[in-house]
Amino acid sequence: MIDRTTISTGAAVGANGSATATGYSPHIMGKILKVHVAYKDSPPVGTTDLYLYEAEDPNATEYIVNLQNAATDLTMYPRRAVVTSLNAAVVYAANINVHEPFVVCGRLAAKIDGANAADYVEVTVWFES
Repeated sequence: MIDRTTISTGAAVGANGSATATGYSPHIMGKILKVHVAYKDSPPVGTTDLYLYEAEDPNATEYIVNLQNAATDLTMYPRRAVVTSLNAAVVYAANINVHEPFVVCGRLAAKIDGANAADYVEVTVWFES
């Protein structure tokens, strides 16, 4: 079954160009299929970063979405490179990595950094449970 959830970072707090905010989804479980990012209240393109990750993941630096210095709405289909149990890349012929959807079981976190005060982002995530 395909479902979706929308996460708002909430209004960023701090000085212009360095304000930050983080919002959370309800608990979800499944494969991330599609993500739409909508920037609100005109965050600056030159400094605004957006991160989407599984909040309870001990490796929270493995971002599902990692947009640096961006503020343009977009839709994407994020994938991660597949590895073996020995952490070796799974590849097709000619060393082309195999990619699969991110698998999550928990809350997603959407974090905006480097924004202006009151800027925020709405992230809509489609997932297969």
